[in-house]
Amino acid sequence: MWQLRQKTLEIHGGSIEEDRNMRPGLYRTVAFPLGSFERGKRLFAGEERGFIYTRINNPSVDILEKRLAALEGGEACLATSSGMAAINLLALHLAAPNGHIVASNRLYGGVFHLFREELPKLGISVTLVPKPLDLEQWEKAIKPNTKFLYVETPSNPVIDVFDVSALARLAHAHNIPLVVDSTLATPALATPLTGGADIVVHSLSKYMGDGEVIGGAIVGKQDLIDAIRLTWFRDTGPCISPDNAVVLCYHIESLFGRMKEHCDNALIVGRYLSRHPKVKRVFHPAFGPDARRNKKLMSKGFGGLMAFEISGGVKKARIVLEALKLFWHAPNIGEARSLVIHPATTTHGQLTPTELESAGISEGMLRLSVGREDPKDLIHDLGQALSKI
Repeated sequence: MWQLRQKTLEIHGGSIEEDRNMRPGLYRTVAFPLGSFERGKRLFAGEERGFIYTRINNPSVDILEKRLAALEGGEACLATSSGMAAINLLALHLAAPNGHIVASNRLYGGVFHLFREELPKLGISVTLVPKPLDLEQWEKAIKPNTKFLYVETPSNPVIDVFDVSALARLAHAHNIPLVVDSTLATPALATPLTGGADIVVHSLSKYMGDGEVIGGAIVGKQDLIDAIRLTWFRDTGPCISPDNAVVLCYHIESLFGRMKEHCDNALIVGRYLSRHPKVKRVFHPAFGPDARRNKKLMSKGFGGLMAFEISGGVKKARIVLEALKLFWHAPNIGEARSLVIHPATTTHGQLTPTELESAGISEGMLRLSVGREDPKDLIHDLGQALSKI
């Protein structure tokens, strides 16, 4: 087989050559026969590859993992029960005990809380860089016991785009890996490993799964994935179900086409909001002083997540949110339908007022996950909602 192009890999990546099924088979079973005494011993010791127990590995999950690794240009992948499970596993494996992590402060609220509150209880300290677009701040935060750098790009909900190559060079100068959460980009828009990153994590519950099922993934070197699978993963059990893995494979087959629609619609909606007199600011990489830089870093588009700030704070933001008709008030990203949420009181409600301000999240901000409806209808809905204030 020749070297398949990425668009083809969303359909054929991870396929087993001898498997003639048109769709990935569903292996809804817990255990697999080990064969001989000696083979069972080798399998459990990690000396031979094979299926043992679905908490550890499964043929349906294996196809998903191979497809994601192929799309990202990585050697291997570990699929998990959720994106948060993937991030937690990685932190435990790389930094426990007594390790240190340097991370951007532009993070999903759940990750922010994990890094600030939960990991320190396990002896892992985290420094959140207050101005993460400044490489010097990352450099100053690195300590002798720093185990990895962590960045989410584009970030949620301010949609900052980070220079992965520059961060990778900094990390490697200190002999530590760079971990990139590429959930909002997906492999359709960015492949951080080709830019120098060492590990990519995903919440598959967003664009990858089209909002249908929960899942997560870690993509990186084979030895890293094997080491996590045979230790923290096997012993703590955050596995993805075979059913979810198969559904994710189905949805990934349309990823590139769906992402183009999300990108196009968000750009149209952002252009409308940037000209609206009641909108104070639009958060989207295509607008503002860094637009040219952002385009260079993500030439294929920025996805469907964006935000905008309304003058008048939380009171006016609430009026607009509750007046929307097409936008569903729901806490997800990447659905076919458009979604709206107020980050300061929901997804990022665990942050203190000071932390919210440092992360660029105001009380007047509404986050939009722009879906795949006709953008003219989305603009009409936003217009009628904004007219209420």
